[in-house]
Amino acid sequence: MRKLRGTTLLSLLVLIMLLLAACGGGNGGGGGGGTQAAGDCDPATLEPAEPPEGASPAGASPGGASPGEASPGEASPGGTAGTLRLAQAKPTLTIGTFGDRTGENANIIIPSHEGMALAIKQANEAGNLPVTLAFKPLDNRNGAADTAPALAQQFIGDPSVVAVLGGGFSGETAATGGLFSEAGLLFFTASATRPDLTESGFRTFFRGLANDNDQGDGIIRVFEELGCERIAVVDDKSPYGQGLGGATRNAAEEADMELVLDESIEPTTDYTALVDSVVAADPEALFYAGYAAQFQLVARQLREKGYEGIISSGDGSKEEPIGEKIGVEEAENVLLTCACPDINLSPEEEAQEFVRAFEAEYNKRPGIYAAEGFDVANTTIQAIRECGEGGGAAGITRQCVVDKARDSEYEGITKTMTFRENGQVETGTVSVFIIKDGVVREVGPVDEL
Repeated sequence: MRKLRGTTLLSLLVLIMLLLAACGGGNGGGGGGGTQAAGDCDPATLEPAEPPEGASPAGASPGGASPGEASPGEASPGGTAGTLRLAQAKPTLTIGTFGDRTGENANIIIPSHEGMALAIKQANEAGNLPVTLAFKPLDNRNGAADTAPALAQQFIGDPSVVAVLGGGFSGETAATGGLFSEAGLLFFTASATRPDLTESGFRTFFRGLANDNDQGDGIIRVFEELGCERIAVVDDKSPYGQGLGGATRNAAEEADMELVLDESIEPTTDYTALVDSVVAADPEALFYAGYAAQFQLVARQLREKGYEGIISSGDGSKEEPIGEKIGVEEAENVLLTCACPDINLSPEEEAQEFVRAFEAEYNKRPGIYAAEGFDVANTTIQAIRECGEGGGAAGITRQCVVDKARDSEYEGITKTMTFRENGQVETGTVSVFIIKDGVVREVGPVDEL
């Protein structure tokens, strides 16, 4: 299949230059008060990309199962009941995954699992494998690092398991990468982005998307394009947040931006102290490195206190309902970055075939990391297929699957899956998104600004 090149055939981005040279007034983020300059550093100048004819962005998706429910074609979360099987007269091998399926950030994880389940279902229906594939998703509520090793041991101790596709979050991935490495079991993430995961000596670990160094560079490039000079960076002290926050701070320093506020704050429900610090520092733009459950509170409380600068976050906050959770008015022009271009906007036929199949299976459009989950699963399935060529099911060993994945040249719908020696995919795209009328809309790839 041809790889997705962002939305290069679409009109992705219109930047309207300075409207007023004088200081004073607000820059249109929602809420009242503030001291931001009207023309500089204004996210309202970013225009969402238009979808191809007959398509809609992910945020426009109707229907679908809620995060804690079983989606059509996918097993319910957790335990042995969380196994998708198609009865055939072939040996059965298992592909596992784990992540936050029922917790406060489940909306970020469920779509990737749905993409994986769809790929496995299609492979079984095609019937050209020497085995039947079972899909076993386990719930690691809230992506906690301390509960993940026990789930990893479940997979390691099951001889039918030949691959595990995630950890969804970076903390749980870091906590289990060594275990999977020692067991010789393929550990392949579609969403964990902390940069040092591929520098931790995990011999069986692969990442199918860009990392947070790319994402940190991306948001700073957006700020540069908008004319922002004074920024704030806040992280949530999580492994993911610290990694992304650090990458953003480094990128800001390289861009000679003034970091007027630099905070690390554990998740809470009352961000009054942070909000007061932001208002006092008066940055033109703020980047929050953390997850959606906290970002919605930070963004809403900032607007309620009258802050009118840019509010932004990364992929950990890019769940489809985030605009509604912040508040439609308060969320207007909030920016998000993600190493996951909106597959719904791709003009490529292979991508649209996936969108149609996903809609038919789940009665909704693919959300964040659904396409990446689909590609990671299909790369793994291709490795299993190659292991089974000639030797049949007996040739499909854990070591063979790792080796074949390492040599992959699989042409996915998001990118070509080829890997560096450390398991990092060779290519990846970071896109910027903007919330309009409560809906997350893609503007386009950062490298096309």
